Amino acid sequence: MTSTSHTTSEQSMTPTIATDQEDAVMRRTQRTKKRGRQINWLALIVLEGLFLLLLSYSTARAETGLLGLRGRTLGGPFTFSDEMVHQGWRIQKHAVIGHHRLIDPNNERRARGSFEHCMEEFQKLKVAENIPPMPKDVVVVLHGLGAFRQYMEPLSDYLRQEGGLTVVNVGYPSTMADIGEHAKTLTNVIKNFEGVETVSFVAHSMGNIVIRHCLNDLAGLPPSEQPEITYKRFVMIAPPNHGAVVTERLNENGLGRIAQLVVGDAVDQLNPEKGWPTLEPRLATPDFEFGIIVGGQGDDKGYLDALPGDDDMLLSVATSKLVGASDFAQVQGVHQTLPKQDQVQSYALRFLQTGAFMPSGRRNPLAEEDVELAR
Repeated sequence: MTSTSHTTSEQSMTPTIATDQEDAVMRRTQRTKKRGRQINWLALIVLEGLFLLLLSYSTARAETGLLGLRGRTLGGPFTFSDEMVHQGWRIQKHAVIGHHRLIDPNNERRARGSFEHCMEEFQKLKVAENIPPMPKDVVVVLHGLGAFRQYMEPLSDYLRQEGGLTVVNVGYPSTMADIGEHAKTLTNVIKNFEGVETVSFVAHSMGNIVIRHCLNDLAGLPPSEQPEITYKRFVMIAPPNHGAVVTERLNENGLGRIAQLVVGDAVDQLNPEKGWPTLEPRLATPDFEFGIIVGGQGDDKGYLDALPGDDDMLLSVATSKLVGASDFAQVQGVHQTLPKQDQVQSYALRFLQTGAFMPSGRRNPLAEEDVELAR
């Protein structure tokens, strides 16, 4: 009896031992795959950054080679910030040299020197070339980190063609200064609007943080210096409203310094464990209507294991949410391509026109209890 019982006991234990071993192997396999995905993802970010650095360098060399008084330029991607925009005419400032230039809608240089000199020349050209005044209502469009204004042109064209809106697509050297400096650039653009009474915004990724910083800066100006402008609506596309956990992961994997060299100080500023606690108090929550569009897979896993919950392959959905949003919508897609998606463009236009993303007008506002932080 004892022998039979012992044998039966061993037989009954065998499947359990096998199952435990299989589970252990499966867990190791899953961890290996997860680490592999994280490493591939981080490597992709670094490679993309290096590509942007090379592109920025080659663009800067091309622009530097065109410093004559008159001549076609590249429009200033990566190295120039817009300081004044009027019907396609721009006064831009070089991020390194510090000089200003005036370019026309065809990106041809018409003057260079100080901002005051370029503005004086522009005022003469307004009369000589019959440049029309700005309309009363405009939409400012802003790109994110590592991009340039041409990246937002498909969205800008959609807003113009389908909505009849006047779009001011602003460029800034996103990898060559910190977010505060970019906000000063946008503040100058807004202060230099002539005849504009109402401004709305559409931005992607870090561009949203630049706008929030700009709004805070404008609110802090003395009343005599504040532009007489009403801010109407703001469409945030994939905004890192609570920082970007991805920047922490870069540091954990020893890639933080490389990322900072490639894409600038903003990497540290968006890091919840480093610069974000200092940056966040300088960001205004808009006191006018704003809506948020995010990407992702629409589940609780997302594309990347390194990010909590659903994500757009760069930011978690949770970190984009902001209390006070009058509408919130999610589409399926990844971070970098969201501004070019038809659905996102349609949502953006509808919100600018009606204050809601959906054709029915139904809204999904975000209250305190709806905002789940990524941390």
